[in-house]
Amino acid sequence: MLNTRLHERYRLLVELGQGGMGTVYSAHDDLLDRDVAVKVLSEAGLGQQARARLLAEAKAAARLNHPNIVSVYDAGEAAGLPYIVMELVEGQSLHEAPPRDLDEILSVARQICAALEHAHGQGIVHRDLKPENVSVARGTRPGTTGQVKLMDFGLAHSLSGRATVGGDLLGTVYYLAPEQVLGQQVDGRADLYALGVMLYEMVSGRLPFEGDDPLAVLSQHLHASVVPPSTFRPDLPPRLEAVILRLLAKEPGDRYPSAADLLAELESIDQPADAPGAAVPARPVASVSLLEQLNRGRLVGRRTELAELRGLWNRARQGQGQLVLLSGEPGVGKTRLANEAMIVARLDGAAVLEGGCYEYEMAVPYLPFVEALRGWVHRQEEHVLRQHLAGGTAAELARLAPEIQARLGRLEASAPLPPQEERLRLFDHLARFLQGLAAERGLLLFLDDLHWADQGSLLLLRYLLRALRHDRALILAAYREVELDRAHPLAAALVEWNRDRLAVRIPLARLGRDETATLLAALFGAEQVTDEFAEAIY
Repeated sequence: MLNTRLHERYRLLVELGQGGMGTVYSAHDDLLDRDVAVKVLSEAGLGQQARARLLAEAKAAARLNHPNIVSVYDAGEAAGLPYIVMELVEGQSLHEAPPRDLDEILSVARQICAALEHAHGQGIVHRDLKPENVSVARGTRPGTTGQVKLMDFGLAHSLSGRATVGGDLLGTVYYLAPEQVLGQQVDGRADLYALGVMLYEMVSGRLPFEGDDPLAVLSQHLHASVVPPSTFRPDLPPRLEAVILRLLAKEPGDRYPSAADLLAELESIDQPADAPGAAVPARPVASVSLLEQLNRGRLVGRRTELAELRGLWNRARQGQGQLVLLSGEPGVGKTRLANEAMIVARLDGAAVLEGGCYEYEMAVPYLPFVEALRGWVHRQEEHVLRQHLAGGTAAELARLAPEIQARLGRLEASAPLPPQEERLRLFDHLARFLQGLAAERGLLLFLDDLHWADQGSLLLLRYLLRALRHDRALILAAYREVELDRAHPLAAALVEWNRDRLAVRIPLARLGRDETATLLAALFGAEQVTDEFAEAIY
């Protein structure tokens, strides 16, 4: 397209780069006699979703007027190709020329923060903040940083809407906030998390969560503890490290409330008291046990099992409903593997529900289903609840999750029936509810610690297995074999499910010696551990 003129006005001169949606060119605006940048959507991205994203980019960015944000001038369509006309910025991306000097890093962070403060104030969340989307001009003096420009609001959305373009999980995996990985509604604190990742990378020269497998990186965002960046840069001021670790909190509520609050904190980190070894204001930090850290670390030694789970999930998405049983001794990684499967399902846009059984709650009927349903209700907006809980389903399922009535108001109760018929009616409504979720984008239901399930939960699970056999649903359950004996109700259920070919069992053995060494290295943030240490733990 070089040397072509869009709308007899914008002459495309030089290709500057290509992205997932299209190509960016330097161009000249013949009408106003100025140099501009033009982003043209590629033919491969001409679907309705891509057009909607490009339009969202133009509308979002056009509302922003700030010295640290690339200005959007115009948008249109030529020869069937949508395009956006933007300010042409000088400088290199943060990815191409990352600063290493602490003064430069603080300058870049403050300018990004100022841009985010303005954008968030206009109701705009960037959602795809990463070094490639930050341009840094060279400073007027050697070793200094010039003006920073935040660009590419292609994934930005108004806070007043939830149009995530089909629920896709967009953006670069290394910089995604946990709530984005989970497909939850996001606000400006997701951008602050991404800024925390970039700050960590600038001060330490490495990412907080690394890996060649995108799924493994996403899992670390959700579960892995952050190795303090001072481990790799001992001269890091303690207050700056505290800021970075707060930005990387898993829960949005544990981060800074706003970009303005963060900017105020960053502005104060240039005083003598910030030298290494100075006292840092105490801040509550959740205590994490070693066992918890092991559970949150990256998945090690389960490649075969995860591949099998992915295959079973893909079959389920084709309408072959399935029960998958993860079995093994305590602490072997059943729940950890299930977490990976749930991430895969969420990435596919599926509904994911999870509930657990508890040793001292075995008298509570249907507990794992109660927990799963209540969690789903809590995450949904009212219109979604009304869509999936139409007719008498709301009243029936409110028996399991009273929050339904609290959210939807008075519900008309069904006519009373004999106890066994009432139970079957409840089972039927829950099955139809789950079928509705599965029909949209697929369903994964995870039931943890099934060896502690009550008899009613096992009966309900048996009913669902038959009801969902031809739906896009996978029920994943974990249990400990050592807890079972012949008299255990789950033991009889396993025999029945196996006989009727309703379940697939994936046994998990202990990790080998090499895998144990890899896990320990990941846990302690080291390249490797000594053979003696690995042998002692193994």
